[in-house]
Amino acid sequence: MEPIDLTKHAPRRPREKLLGLYFLARTIDKIRGQLPGGDIGRYTVDYPHGASVAMCRRIRVDLDELKRVVAEAQSERDVLAWIAANADLTEAASYNDRLEAPTIEECSDDERAYIARYHPIMRKRPELTKLLDIFEADDAALF
Repeated sequence: MEPIDLTKHAPRRPREKLLGLYFLARTIDKIRGQLPGGDIGRYTVDYPHGASVAMCRRIRVDLDELKRVVAEAQSERDVLAWIAANADLTEAASYNDRLEAPTIEECSDDERAYIARYHPIMRKRPELTKLLDIFEADDAALF
């Protein structure tokens, strides 16, 4: 796939579904931002407690393998075919429900510090408590 520059636009929204799964489209975009010629900007895909890592764990796909597949794929269709053949998508709906639930209050001190660092909207919008809402508001504020 072609690299993308996430300093010019946000990755796809966290609630956008591919193969019925939240965060997959966003993760693919962030991986494309890491490709040679791309720019991941202020985003991250490798944070151990991040949503991309958790999503890969949940569908039983190794993140490094997914990165390889994205780098070698001609199109997103190729990536989705590989995921459909290699991932466990049986829990996609429950994973989506789980992603809707977490709030900033439920995070550890380290996770809250990470979120505050990478999601500056928190300083302006303290009423945001759900993680997916924080991600979306932060993207909107940046672009």
